[in-house]
Amino acid sequence: MKKHILIFSIIPFITTSALAGNWDINAHGLAGGYYGVSKTKYENKYPGRFVTRTDATLQANYLFDNNHKLGIHASTAVIYKEDDKDRSEGEYRFYPYLVSESKMGTIQIGYTQNAAYQLHKGAKEITFLKIDDSNATYFLSNPNWSNGFKSTYSYTPKSTAIMTDGRAPKITYITPKWNGLKLGASYTVHNAHRRGMTSRYVDYETNEDGYTFGAQKEWVLSQKSKLYTSLGYGVFNSTDKEISAGMNFEYCRFNMGAGYKKAYIDGTKNPISTTRKNAYLPAYFDNFRESQSWNISAGYKWEKFKTNLALLHTQAENTRHQDTLFIFSNVYNLTKEVELYGVVTHLNAHSTTHDKDNKGMSFITGIGYRF
Repeated sequence: MKKHILIFSIIPFITTSALAGNWDINAHGLAGGYYGVSKTKYENKYPGRFVTRTDATLQANYLFDNNHKLGIHASTAVIYKEDDKDRSEGEYRFYPYLVSESKMGTIQIGYTQNAAYQLHKGAKEITFLKIDDSNATYFLSNPNWSNGFKSTYSYTPKSTAIMTDGRAPKITYITPKWNGLKLGASYTVHNAHRRGMTSRYVDYETNEDGYTFGAQKEWVLSQKSKLYTSLGYGVFNSTDKEISAGMNFEYCRFNMGAGYKKAYIDGTKNPISTTRKNAYLPAYFDNFRESQSWNISAGYKWEKFKTNLALLHTQAENTRHQDTLFIFSNVYNLTKEVELYGVVTHLNAHSTTHDKDNKGMSFITGIGYRF
């Protein structure tokens, strides 16, 4: 069955190869340098830290005369974090995938995010830090999340969007927009991926594949206001279920967003691991599988200045693990491409025991270039 799905998904890439057209090659993204000073109550790994990060989407598309676009895209990142013991020379990420865009919709095959993730709406954050799957941990260490070489665990979820399968290879289909509505579905052969939530060091009792479904609707309320809503549903390893919902509201220069996700285990197979599995997997390493998360944000733009306040709260269902993350961001555009940042973050994380908790603030400044 899996082989048939792969074969039929490739047909749109083959059938139009003989039509005339032209190439379009481009890249866009954000490159920046940032310095943060942090103060925490319990654990302060990064009192002062310099970080550089460049995120780019590379695209090579062949444009056919019938408005069909066929190409290969890649999401890339180059990251350097001062005093990073696991990656002292920096980190490079490269996730390629094939894309077919036509009046019949969009098909993606490769290392891409699932449909529910791509269509999700929720709280906004205006810098590279993000509020979902946040990079604020570059400056404030969270004892509930680890994705290192020697240990990997997620005691709490990182996001209100469904991201359990991360960028594991998958097939995604998203319909064209009809009356403001888009639908999508994805299939992942194997969920484990470093950019997701499923640990690559564990084998579950059931198939480790995943199915996700998403919907997004645009509502035009007036000439000055729009509302976007989204729903998502995912099934992983046959037993793990996730439901997400979100919204964005835009009115003139003002915007606000909110998102919610519920994760639960359906059945008695693959329970939460309450004891250590091995050297890489501590007890409750997969605690996110029974959890809730929500976020909310509000932002305003005035000429060259943007400001935004975002909050993420995540909580495990059966233990004391929980996180509350605030990010207050301010951006000033020197030019259309160059931005200056001033950010304040606050984290309150409850971990396995009180002595492993962390609570603190960071102050981050930086400069970025959008291309």
